[in-house]
Order: sequence, then structure tokens, then C-alpha cells
Amino acid sequence: MAELKTLKQLVYEADEKFVDEIFLREYINKKLRDTSFHDFRVSCDNIAVWIQKHFTEKTHIALVGTTSFEYLSAWFGVQCSCNVSVPLDTNNTPENIADELKRSDSKMVFLDEKHVKDIPLFKEQNPQIEYFVHLKKQEEGMLYLADIAAEYAGQTPVGDVEENDLSAILFTSGTTGVSKGVMLSHGNFIDNTTCCPDDDYHGMKLMTVLPIHHVFCFTIDILHSLWNGVTVCVNDNLFHIAKNLKLFEPEYCTFVPMIASTILGKMQQAAKKIPFKKMIAKEVFGKNLIAIFSGGAYLSPDVINGFKEFGIDIAQGYGMTECSPRICTGIVNCPKPDSVGKIVNGCEVKTVDGEIWVRSKSVMQGYYKNPEETANALTPDGWLKTGDLGYKDDDGYLYITGRKKNLIILSNGENVSPEEIENKFAAFRPIKEIVVYEDGTTINAQIYPDPDYKSKDIQAEIRKKVEEVNDSFPSTKRIVNIIFRDKEFVKTASRKIIRARINE
Repeated sequence: MAELKTLKQLVYEADEKFVDEIFLREYINKKLRDTSFHDFRVSCDNIAVWIQKHFTEKTHIALVGTTSFEYLSAWFGVQCSCNVSVPLDTNNTPENIADELKRSDSKMVFLDEKHVKDIPLFKEQNPQIEYFVHLKKQEEGMLYLADIAAEYAGQTPVGDVEENDLSAILFTSGTTGVSKGVMLSHGNFIDNTTCCPDDDYHGMKLMTVLPIHHVFCFTIDILHSLWNGVTVCVNDNLFHIAKNLKLFEPEYCTFVPMIASTILGKMQQAAKKIPFKKMIAKEVFGKNLIAIFSGGAYLSPDVINGFKEFGIDIAQGYGMTECSPRICTGIVNCPKPDSVGKIVNGCEVKTVDGEIWVRSKSVMQGYYKNPEETANALTPDGWLKTGDLGYKDDDGYLYITGRKKNLIILSNGENVSPEEIENKFAAFRPIKEIVVYEDGTTINAQIYPDPDYKSKDIQAEIRKKVEEVNDSFPSTKRIVNIIFRDKEFVKTASRKIIRARINE
């Protein structure tokens, strides 16, 4: 078997090695739906052939939806057709999705029911888009994924890609207030998937919870499972986590800290009535759980230790979209819970003025059509500046001590640029100065009203405006608390607000 270099190879090799074993398990309409590795590859092939019949040149194809057989078939159908996937956040506003479709040069969109109503907006802003395909059902005026797959059943796509070819563009928020399209190659994904080959996961079950447009979810849950022969059990809704844990009884789960903390809190509440903590854990997670892997944001050692009291190990890792994403992998029974895990094989790490820099085959090619931001993030010799402050120890464990940039990373793993929110108030007269920041698990705003603005109730006007701005963002980017100031913020000589001193 040839050395694994591309995602197309990964799908084909998974079929060869695991054939009729279950790759995807979903609970739909009160019934389990299983998809084998072989049937998954066949579906990807059928979609790939349709794409190749309709696009003769390399094409960027967007996907807007949630984790499902249909979504993943489309994602890898794009890969098997030798084209580029552009996964977008289904919880983003229609306006932001339309903007990212434009900036990614997408010419085709797979989407689910949620955004059918937004197609007129997408078309208006993106005349370059040639096809809209519904992932789940037939819809008037749209193509349907199942029809596409059926049309070319039994056929296989032609051609191949190289490891350095672009595989996907994934958008991530930046300090400029505008999302950036991270370009990841086939080689980036494969390196990150295979950088920790020591454990044998074959035949185990993993429950996937996180949004599929997140590279943490995509690489760790999906690619890693294809490589290892793992069954991916799909959690269809965040509100169904407890129910689905009982249903699927997985050996592993991947969480962001917010989910882990919420579940721990509920178990601790239950422990006040039932003293048998390990019995509570089995009731919540089922009898098979080996460990939970956490990423996307920093996980407090207090949460790790809290799970240990229930007999559950939670392993913390570290990474970023620009590194596909793993820089460190979570270690089960980690001897250093204050760390963010152990640096993965093949990844070099150094600190420059306290900032963590990394270099590996997982590091992105750059930001799509954004050479200035690319130059800011990547050095000519391939080092990625993470924006995090920290250090590594002699055993290869990494520790994060702070953030160099202003980027907010909430406990649910979402990246939030404060400038993106602040800019919404730039032309709003009643506000003279505003600073948006994180306080625990919420986004807060300190506001200095313009003393020269005449109003019967300036605070009421500002609160109304905040509500309007909140409505334009997904819930993770909404201001929760407002603190009104009676004096200006402390500033530099050039009149820039010093964020570290906003409480003065």
C-alpha cells in the first residue's frame, strides 16, 4: 500500500482495511442508521463523479450544515473529485456566510434546511455560484444530494491530487475583525491525523459532539476515525448529549471545556444525593468510556480533577486551525494536568519573546488571498506564530500562560474578535468608547457614553443598540453584560486604549 498522503487515499484505504465495519452511526427518526466504510467510500465516489462532470477546473465547493452521513459524503466527495472543500459555520449569520462564500470563491454550495431561505441572498452576493445542493431532501429549484449520488452510482472519479495540493479553506476569526480563510493541504491533514500512532483504537466507538466546521472535530473525530477504523457516533444536538451517551455508550468523546464543565456540574449535583460517584459516571457515560479528550480552549485542572473523582480521565490537548489543529495531544492519565498535553510527533516548538512558535508538516499554507496576514503569522522559514504565551518542559509537555493577541477564546471553543463586535458601534453616536472582553464564560462590554450627546436616557439607547448588534451575531458572540463608565479608558500616547488597564 502506497504511503498515505491525501484525503482521497484515506477514504480508499479505510474501505480496503475496514470494509463492512461501521464507520458512521446515527439515530434518526428513532432508528439507528449505520454506514460502513465501504458504503461511505461508494457514496463519496458517486458525488465526486457528478462534480467532475460539471466542473472541469479546480473548484472551491462550500458546505453549510451539521455532522451527518450526507454532509460527510459531500465533504469527501469534493476531496475525491480533486477539488477544495470550504466548510462554513452553519450558526453564522446569513450575511457572514454570504461574505465567506464570496471571499472563498466558492462556485457550489451543499446546505441543509436551515439556510434554504437564505439562497436568494447568497445568489445576490455571489453570482459566481453555479449550484445549490440540498443535503437532506428534495426542494423545488435545488439539486438533491441523493439524486446526485444515484445518477452516477457505481462509477469512480478520475485523477488524483498531491500532498501539497490545497484540500480545504477553513475560516477562523482574527484580531482584525474579519475572518481569515486558513488554507490546509492534504499533507497538512494527513500529518496531523497520523502524528500520534501509538494507541490502538480499531473497533472502538467515539461520540462526536462538536461542530463539523471546526478543524478539531474534523481531524480528531472524522479523519482519525477513518485512519484507525473507529465508529463515529453522531450526537445530533447539544441538548441530546446525555441521551446519546446512554444510547451509543462510546469508549471516547471529544468535548470543549464548556461541555465538560457543564456535565461535571450536573454529576456533582447528583453526587449530593447519591454518594456513589462511579455509579453516577456509568449512568451518564455508559459502561464503555475510557477517556474524554478536550480541546478548543484551555481546560482548568480543577475540571480535570473533578472528573477524576468520578473515575473519568479527561485529557487536554492544544492546537489551532492554522496547525490542522494539533500541536499537543491529550494524554490519558496525564502526569502533568497543568499542561495542555504533549507536543505531537514531528512538531517543533520554540518560544520567541515568550510567544509559542511551531513548525511542522501540519502548518497551514497561509490565509487565502490575504498575503499581509499570512506574512504576520508565518516566517519565511516556516514557523507559525501562535499568539499564545507559554513554555515547554524537558519532557515535551507544553504550558500556556496567556495570550499575546486580543483574540477571545471562549470556553466552548469559539474564537471571538473583540474588534469585530466593537466595530459595530463605530458610527453609533451615544457611545464614545467601548471595549469588549471575556469575563469567565461570557462576553462583556465596558462602555463610556459620549458626554456631549443629548438624550433623555442614554443608557437605554445604548442597551437597545447592544440588543440590535447581538441579533446580528451567533449566540457565542453576543454581549451578555454591560458596564457603564464615567471616565475614559487609559490610553497610549497615540490614543489607543490599553486593554490590560480597562478596569482603571
